[in-house]
Amino acid sequence: MFGLPSTTEVEQVLPKAGFYRNMDLDARIKKQFVSNVGRIVITNVIRPDTCNLADGFRAHEIFVIVVEPKGGGVSEAVVRTILRATPNRIVVVDGATGVVWAKGPSGTIRSDGLEEFRLNGRNLDEAWDSILAQVALREDDGVNVAERIKRSEAIEALEREVTTLERKCRRERQIARRNELFAKLRNKRRELDALRKGEAHG
Repeated sequence: MFGLPSTTEVEQVLPKAGFYRNMDLDARIKKQFVSNVGRIVITNVIRPDTCNLADGFRAHEIFVIVVEPKGGGVSEAVVRTILRATPNRIVVVDGATGVVWAKGPSGTIRSDGLEEFRLNGRNLDEAWDSILAQVALREDDGVNVAERIKRSEAIEALEREVTTLERKCRRERQIARRNELFAKLRNKRRELDALRKGEAHG
């Protein structure tokens, strides 16, 4: 499953309540688990005895978990709860939409079109870093993955800021205010250009 070795495949159904019973969650999220989640299944367990990888210093096993919703897609709140409740390295897949989630270096990361995972590297640390790169960056290379993900997130945030400032500049009628917005826009574009160049050289 997911392009992973058949030796990693399992079919272990996890009780939904196990993810929220001992957590301080509001009633809305608990209701989503009860009414929107059909099953939570571990489909793959990646560790030295199930694949040709050495143990890592940080990662000792990696789980792939599929959440099968009762209706449309799985809510982000449910996924974040599962990621928070699980200390292991895990990838969560929405069984309805195929969206993939993981716990990145600075928060939750996701991919909307990742259909398989490649186990790159010599050990589980390197394999996990590569999986994070695949989810967040659509790349196999796990080298310096935390720094690269943070830079990618910073680029996306700046792109949103630039788009917002461009829209405000077009709408602003007061000359002084428009000049102020143009100056901010120019600075943000410079920041964005510098980050993109850093990404290209990284």
